[in-house]
Amino acid sequence: MYICFRWLHSLGSQKGIYISTGGRALHTRQLLCKKATRIHKIPSASYDVVTIPGDKKDVSVPLPKTYSSQFTEAAWYDWWEKSGFFQPTTGKEKFVMLMPPPNVTGKLHIGHAFTNSIQDAVVRWNRMRGLSTLWIPGLDHAGIATQVMVEKQLWANEKLTRHDVGRPEFLRLIWNWKHRKAEEIYSQLRRMGLSLDWSKSFFTMDDQVKNAVSNAFCQLYDEGLISRKNRIVNWSCILKSTIADIEVERVDIQGPTSFPVPGYSREVTLGYLTSFAYPVHNSEKNEEIVVATTRLETMLGDTAIAVHPDDVRYQHLVGSQATHPFSGRMVPIIADEFVDREKGTGAVKLTPAHSSVDYQIAVKHNLRHINILSDDGTLCNCGEVFDGMKRFDAREKVAQILQKKGLWRGQTSHPMSVPICSRSSDIIEPKLKEQWFLDCSDMAMDAIQAAEDSDIEFIPSYYSKLWKHFLTQTREIPWCISRQLWWGHNIPAYKLLSDSNSKLNGQYVVAPTFTEAITKATEMLGHNKFKLVQDEDVLDTWFSSSLLPFASLGWPVQNPNLMTFYPTTMVESGSDILFFWIARMVMLGKKLTGNPPFRQILIHSLLLSHGEKMSKSKGNVIDPMSIIQGCSLEELQKSLESSNIDRKEMAAIFAEQKKQFSSGIPECGSDALRMALCSYDFKGASINIEVETFVEYRSLCNKIWQIFKFYQNYFPNGFIASNIDQVNNLSAKDCWILDKCAHLTELCAQHFPKANLDVITYSLKRHWAVDFSTIYLEYSKPTLQHGTAQEKEIALSVAVKVMDMSLKCLSPFMPYLSEELYQRLPLPNKAPSICVASFPSTHEWSIFRNHTINDDFEKMFKLSSSIKNFKAQFGLLHQSKRVGTAYIIGPLRQGIPLEVLHLIEHDARLTSLQVDKMPDESNSVCNLEVLQPNYTVLVDLSDSIRSQSEEELGSAPAQLHCSG
Repeated sequence: MYICFRWLHSLGSQKGIYISTGGRALHTRQLLCKKATRIHKIPSASYDVVTIPGDKKDVSVPLPKTYSSQFTEAAWYDWWEKSGFFQPTTGKEKFVMLMPPPNVTGKLHIGHAFTNSIQDAVVRWNRMRGLSTLWIPGLDHAGIATQVMVEKQLWANEKLTRHDVGRPEFLRLIWNWKHRKAEEIYSQLRRMGLSLDWSKSFFTMDDQVKNAVSNAFCQLYDEGLISRKNRIVNWSCILKSTIADIEVERVDIQGPTSFPVPGYSREVTLGYLTSFAYPVHNSEKNEEIVVATTRLETMLGDTAIAVHPDDVRYQHLVGSQATHPFSGRMVPIIADEFVDREKGTGAVKLTPAHSSVDYQIAVKHNLRHINILSDDGTLCNCGEVFDGMKRFDAREKVAQILQKKGLWRGQTSHPMSVPICSRSSDIIEPKLKEQWFLDCSDMAMDAIQAAEDSDIEFIPSYYSKLWKHFLTQTREIPWCISRQLWWGHNIPAYKLLSDSNSKLNGQYVVAPTFTEAITKATEMLGHNKFKLVQDEDVLDTWFSSSLLPFASLGWPVQNPNLMTFYPTTMVESGSDILFFWIARMVMLGKKLTGNPPFRQILIHSLLLSHGEKMSKSKGNVIDPMSIIQGCSLEELQKSLESSNIDRKEMAAIFAEQKKQFSSGIPECGSDALRMALCSYDFKGASINIEVETFVEYRSLCNKIWQIFKFYQNYFPNGFIASNIDQVNNLSAKDCWILDKCAHLTELCAQHFPKANLDVITYSLKRHWAVDFSTIYLEYSKPTLQHGTAQEKEIALSVAVKVMDMSLKCLSPFMPYLSEELYQRLPLPNKAPSICVASFPSTHEWSIFRNHTINDDFEKMFKLSSSIKNFKAQFGLLHQSKRVGTAYIIGPLRQGIPLEVLHLIEHDARLTSLQVDKMPDESNSVCNLEVLQPNYTVLVDLSDSIRSQSEEELGSAPAQLHCSG
């Protein structure tokens, strides 16, 4: 295929260029990004040389005919790690990043691969710039998620609960789980080629982190920021624990909808608004006040009815009381401006122990709180009829009794948001519960100020406004940091039990260790006749995770690592945990260390698969190893069968997988996976991941492979490329490709600091597949095949310089392929590894910047494209022999070197190209005439089309105009 190019847009627009192929113009995205959904078997050679792990790979082995990820990725990682390339150097500007630690719940998914690919590209670029670079790996214990996984496994295997085996044995089972999963996860991270410093790895339940967590809790408690209080929490009845807001999925429904609920043999229908009447106490007119609720059973805990103070319908009732239909207790009628008098009846029932809004009003009006829900979801404090009854069974019972009492006023369809526990599928209950809370109000203001003072920078910058808005709105909401779990950091709080001092009895003593707690309690009481019982709850996983930027470096102990590498430079994570994790890291980092934990916050958006949010329940979560190694549909479904997914959901998931991955997933390798993920614009609203994209970048790997092999075939024995540090004696095509390289360095220097990786990856793809392969390589063939020895030596040296620069720019995205080929480049004074080679700089390449030659080539491309498109109309573009003669007449050639113009002859497959010479009118027919103010192009195809009839040619000569 012979193709020519016409630039249409600037590089920053990423719109690319158009290519004429066989008479039809294709955009470069069409040419380079053709879908490959039918490909599911890719032949792959392997590296069979026995290599001791840590030894350098044998690069004397011939390269396979085509790119093979198995061959390319073998042996390199162990050598990188053993050689210490991923460890920071000393005495230089630093770049430090903490990898968001994956949960130890199971294997990594594509979301982990996505964020890690972004991070490693940034890390490797900074390392190649010469910065002392540290990327810290770790694993998160993921308290509730891991405990649920192990509980499910225990029940599936042995039909036992954690209570059956007891806390010590259950924790032993979790630690066994952790050891297995940690090995799997770390193996995946290494397979992806991530340049992590494994000597700094941590686990959030290691002693170092435990020490940091205990000290942080005690310091915050001593300053009065942590306290134990009764407040509304998210309660999971099936887990019997509070859960974090991020673990609550809000499912919006428009009306009656059935949900499966753990512990119920039937589905529970939600989405009704039920109205009932409260009789007004001692009303001479037998008045009633009607209220409505979507959670009818909560009326058993009602302690007031609220109306708007300006609502004339109820003003005369404010200050009076209603009679509770079941208990007979008095329910005060109060006035509060929060009530929307236009909504419903204008009267609102208040259940302070089971609604956060009602709780706030109750505090304001000093109302009673009645808890009606036991930890297991059965009712309590509701009387003999209801106590011990399941909450949704009680809902039906309340309705029946209200109807019998004549107080039922109807039921209507009602839209609502249903809170579902993402870990257990339970319906969450707001519940008043005594828990440990952290007051974040002042810390939130400090975090806002850090952004306003530019101590922290957001990428993209629009997150700074969201940051201020969210923290301002939520700063007064205390953070519930305790969980009723067995797996997690024990709260360093001990209940004091002593008969000698009633005031202190039952209070908590907070200290980092049990020994210190005894000392503290002794000082408080003046004697040692007491007992300390540690709180059985554990801390919210997000609390320990929020300390990681400094806890992972040994805080609170002042040590060289902490003093050298804290604060870190950047954190990168998803937008969904901006406030659950990143904001809390900033708040606690500022509070406990005096500094923000990082300077830059890089945020990526939500990942989608075929337009839908990735979810295990939908079967569209992709294992990165399935992309790296390839995976059939049968293997995908077999992996699900061994998971903890509910068997009832399995059929639907299988059907969805069959729809999305009918041909399985082809083997693409780590490099294609990484660069494909970095090619997405991750700063937008969402990212739609498609398997086809990985196949496209695997094709790019093979393109790069073939470029290298092409030139390698021309390397003489013992060839070492000459230094190309000036443009003297270089051909026009050499100057053109070197100018393209110089432009690429400028683009990298512009976009890497802003993490515009999509711009860089697209430009790299175009550089390799278009500029280097389709143009420069093709134009180099005559020189390599027929040139003099000196011409060949210069051409090869230029090609090596271009490959050296291009591989270095590629290395942050494709470390394996770039290392494999870099090690085989015939270069003098190479770096030991491309990992630590110097990244191409704009200063180094500025001498090759040549706008004039670039403009000349653009004009040449337009002319060549016009000629080729014309030839294609007659089916003459792909003839085995050269066809046609072109005549260029006019001053155009005075501004373009003849060498460049004569490239048209090669590119357009012409018999000859004549400059400033008219065709012989007596023997020729002008089939194409391009008339412009500066030049004229005539194309003679008469010999080739003489056999075609006049009718086929048409009555008018074919013409194509282009700018001159």
